[in-house]
Amino acid sequence: MIRSILCFIGLLFLQGCADRIIEKQGAEAVIYPELQRFNIEFKNNDVAKNQQQLISIIDDMLPVSPDTQWIITYRLKRDADVVNNAVMALKVAGVIPDQISVAFSPKLSTDIALEVRQYRLITSTCQPFSFDNNQTKSGCFVDVLRMQQVVSPSRLINEIKE
Repeated sequence: MIRSILCFIGLLFLQGCADRIIEKQGAEAVIYPELQRFNIEFKNNDVAKNQQQLISIIDDMLPVSPDTQWIITYRLKRDADVVNNAVMALKVAGVIPDQISVAFSPKLSTDIALEVRQYRLITSTCQPFSFDNNQTKSGCFVDVLRMQQVVSPSRLINEIKE
């Protein structure tokens, strides 16, 4: 009984703090999976040039979110050294070995196929809110700014599913 009376008095005090209602835009976010596939066809047997071609594609993709999956598939056994050097370049760049998959597939239509799977997060843009200039109708919750700082967007999807 005393607890409910204290809660009621507390609500009365909180009601007196706001002079008017301020309507603001809610937190909007879209998370979508993105798959990029690079089919690499080697024109010559120059291993160093072929290796540089694959590493330059990897360098163009970096930096990515930490939950990005890298799948490298190769057709010929002669390209195994090129793929191993690319895997080493990914590890040097900070990619966790569990997120790198290498497969040998003689039925592949190109010499090397590089797939990069990651989740993207798009949030609404917010103008900074200040109590001095609260007359504007456009604004966002702080949640949007927090979502923009999410390191692994796929974790948001997994947590929602569970």
